[in-house]
Amino acid sequence: MINRVEFENFRGLKHMQLGELSPITLLTGRNNAGKSSILEGIFLFMDHAASESFGKLNVIRGMMNSVNPSSQWEPVFYNMDMTKPMKIHMVLDGKPCDLRYERDDSYVPADSKGAIQNSFSQFSSGSRSTFTLKYQYKESDYSEDGFFSINDNGVYKTVNTSLPNNQIRFLPDTRFVNPLTREDLFVAEWLGKLELMGAKEKIISILKLIEPDITDITTISNQGQIQLYIKLGGQLLPVRLAGDGLNRLLYFLLILLVNQNMILLIDEIDAGFHYSVLEQFWGLLASAAKQSNCQIIATTHSYECIQGALCGIKAQNMEQDFCLYRVEKTREGNRALRYDADLTRFAVDANVEVR
Repeated sequence: MINRVEFENFRGLKHMQLGELSPITLLTGRNNAGKSSILEGIFLFMDHAASESFGKLNVIRGMMNSVNPSSQWEPVFYNMDMTKPMKIHMVLDGKPCDLRYERDDSYVPADSKGAIQNSFSQFSSGSRSTFTLKYQYKESDYSEDGFFSINDNGVYKTVNTSLPNNQIRFLPDTRFVNPLTREDLFVAEWLGKLELMGAKEKIISILKLIEPDITDITTISNQGQIQLYIKLGGQLLPVRLAGDGLNRLLYFLLILLVNQNMILLIDEIDAGFHYSVLEQFWGLLASAAKQSNCQIIATTHSYECIQGALCGIKAQNMEQDFCLYRVEKTREGNRALRYDADLTRFAVDANVEVR
């Protein structure tokens, strides 16, 4: 579990720290305060070993991926200024970990076939910058040092680690979900695993929260594509036609019930849900997360979502596992104010603005 996280020169966060995260952490605040950036920073930290980690962040933001260092890396730095290092410090299961990125103009990368490139040749294409991105990761007795560069095939990464045979120590599985996330193949695979575990009926009973007339859910192969269908009123209907709320509830629960010890990052967690189901939704989510030992960090703008979280988590006797951070942007910079469950409830009852 992430116990603490701190950002420096990441996205719109010149400096931001969240000093005590809980198994269920809800982020609130005005637009452009940095809520989504916090989720993206956590995801980058956990996914930094992947050569496509920056491309994934671009996809999350709906940006085009480009074989251009400036397009790949500059947007991740505060004010797109790569003259200052970008740092993420995290305490993970009680262990301090540090990730650092900085521009490097001295490293000469290899091309995709291993041949050394003359990055500073005056004959190189003027449409492409020549710098590389240096990164360092440290965790107790383990360390990584590496570079990201661009070649004609995309992003190229080199890394040296402190483990024998240059092995990489992987971090907990982490998933980023926003209202646009579509992963039908994963959902079909996870449903199959639950059916093998004999837990399919549990999912159907939960989905009835959104659509009471559901009697079954199944996978069907159609023209080489596997799709999920629900049985509604005696007819089979593709799940994608059943509405955003049902699809998101199904996705969240399958992630949590099938994957153990993971971190789930959810941007705009209440999107697609009517306020009347939010208490039950949060109760189900909290219960599934506890069962699978998963951590949930999510954002919302909704007052009803906060109320639903308080009531749903209380019904599961998990108030000690909840906290809320109100993220603010001030003249002095960004800050995050922490509320535990009792303080959040007091603030809501007193009509104190915590969104």
